[in-house]
Amino acid sequence: MISNKLLELKDKLENKNIHELRTIARVVGVSSPTERKRGSIIDDIMGIATARIDPSPRSARGAPPKSSEYDESVVNLIYECRKYFSDLKSAKVAEKGKFEVSDGAEQSNCAGILDKDYLRVGHCLSCLDDVFVPESFIKRFKLKDGDYIEGTCMRTANSTAGICAITSINGYSPDSVPRREFAELTPVYPNMRIRIVNSHRDIAARTVDMFASVGFGQRAVISAPANSGKTTLIKQIASGICLNEEVSLIILIVAGSPEEVTDLSRSAESAKIFRTDFGAEREEHIKTAEFVTRYCKRLVESRKDVVLIVDGLSKLGNAAKQLLASAICAEEGGSLTVIATVSSEGEYSSEYSAELLSAANMRVVLAEDAEQIPAIDPSKSYTLNCSLLQSDKEIKTAEILRKQYRQTGDLNGILNLFKQTKNNTEIVDKNG
Repeated sequence: MISNKLLELKDKLENKNIHELRTIARVVGVSSPTERKRGSIIDDIMGIATARIDPSPRSARGAPPKSSEYDESVVNLIYECRKYFSDLKSAKVAEKGKFEVSDGAEQSNCAGILDKDYLRVGHCLSCLDDVFVPESFIKRFKLKDGDYIEGTCMRTANSTAGICAITSINGYSPDSVPRREFAELTPVYPNMRIRIVNSHRDIAARTVDMFASVGFGQRAVISAPANSGKTTLIKQIASGICLNEEVSLIILIVAGSPEEVTDLSRSAESAKIFRTDFGAEREEHIKTAEFVTRYCKRLVESRKDVVLIVDGLSKLGNAAKQLLASAICAEEGGSLTVIATVSSEGEYSSEYSAELLSAANMRVVLAEDAEQIPAIDPSKSYTLNCSLLQSDKEIKTAEILRKQYRQTGDLNGILNLFKQTKNNTEIVDKNG
């Protein structure tokens, strides 16, 4: 099976040293391999093997190596896989855009996010169960990378699956998908509040809602020192959104562990969760973040409200600001809210955190050395243009509590006020 050959190829590549990889890359057509890192070279070789990437001109590869300088068995395996996928791409398509498949093919349902002619079905950039989408479908339905597609596919015993019918695109019938270009949407200030509180016991989420309310289309940054309880806060916010709002909730964990995914999925069952491995290079984190951002944008183009929670935004380097800037409250309908954690210490903090905080229009700062965690620092947490989201009484109450904290420094006293009440309305009624 072709899937076994791809596994064999990936395994062989990962066992090569960087010099061997660069030599193979020069042979098969990876552009400028001597300037690339190990992970990037392997990705491009696999892309060439699956016909997702065209080989670069010889002038961009460097001097051709002698046959004695590289592993011919690996190169032959690459060419064998590429031939298979090239033949699949050139498969005849019926008049209505359906695959012509041989007898014995099995039909099954499929769903995934479109990325470079393939449906990524496993909430990841690529896997062996991905489904090929021919160009005729892409042209007919005006598909774009990031579209979430459901349909049926055909698969024979020795082949990659190919889609044969599309039943929905971003939750709409294929012939009635609302299409707008994301770049052409009109941004307005967030003017509708997102309800983030699940239970009166979720003190962290309640304090955020009091001092830094979140609106649809917000660019929200949570500045968090180590061991300040940011994961607990994210879980509370995600749980509250799942309970209260009809939105597409998407969570991206940058450099996270499988255990974090399990923990978050139990708090937000309806969320789609993506993660990059903590051992991956930064370019792999960025590639996944770009994939997730495209998916979010396609949903917004279809007039959907999307909330993207990113744990570890500053680990994306320069790409972090671009992701944060994608947040929008669109006048035409639809929104993309970004709620992201930023490390306030360590290797990423000084380089990127200041820029991210300046780009945000809502900021939450978790207090250090608090007796109860997570604890919000009310003096440093705020939302710009909060009058569009909160009542005058809420704004007045928040200012009273901020002033109290600045004068006394007693954060526990404020947290106890939340613990002693069933909801924030009780606090507002007493102080507003």
